[in-house]
Amino acid sequence: MVSILRIFTSGLLCLALLSIGCSKKTTSSSVPEVSDYAVTCIGVLPAVTPYDFDDNVPAAEEKQLEDGIPVLDRLLKQQFISRTDVRLVSDSQISGMAENLPAQPLARARVIADRLSCNTVLETTLRRYRDRVGGELTAREPASVAFDYRLITIPDGTVLCSGTFDEVQKSIMENLYNFKTASERGFSWVTAEQLLKEGLQERFAECSYFAVDE
Repeated sequence: MVSILRIFTSGLLCLALLSIGCSKKTTSSSVPEVSDYAVTCIGVLPAVTPYDFDDNVPAAEEKQLEDGIPVLDRLLKQQFISRTDVRLVSDSQISGMAENLPAQPLARARVIADRLSCNTVLETTLRRYRDRVGGELTAREPASVAFDYRLITIPDGTVLCSGTFDEVQKSIMENLYNFKTASERGFSWVTAEQLLKEGLQERFAECSYFAVDE
C-alpha cells in the first residue's frame, strides 16, 4: 500500500502541475453474470440515449449526447474488432429493417438477432457525455461520462451480464486516493472520449462473454 507520506507528496506534486486530474467514480458497478451460456454470436446494437425514449431531456444535454453517440459506436467497434463472432449493427441496417421492427425493445432485438443469426444482443445506453472545457493541463471543466449496458439472450431476454459506469474526473487534490489512475493518465485532464474508452474497457472486462480468445 502506498504510504500516507507518499500520497501527500504526490498530491503536492500534482498541485504544482495545476492540480491535474485524477478521477472519481460516482457509480461504477456490474451485476453478477449468468455463466455457462453457449453464445454463438453477439449482435451489437447501435448505442442509444435517454432522448430516444424520453422527450424531457434538456436541449443542451441532448446535443451533448448526440455528439457522444458516434464516439460510443466507434469505440464499441474498436472493442470487438478482433471478435469474429460479433456482428455490429449500423443505423442504416436498422433503417432498412424499419418496416419489420416491432416497437417493443425485446421484440425488436429478436428480429435483429434473427437477421444476424445471433443468440445474444448487446444494448448500450449513453446517459451523459460532457467533454472537458479547456486543455489537458488547464481544463476549466472536467470530462463527465455515464453509460450502461446489458447483454441479453434471444429469444427469452435473459440478462447474461450488465454494468453501469458513471465518472466525473476530479483533480488529485480533490481525490488523493486515485493517484494510480492520475499517473496512468499522465496527470492530465482527459477528454470525454478517453473517459468513455476507459469505462468500456473496465466494465466489459468484468463480463467473460466479452473476453478475447488468445
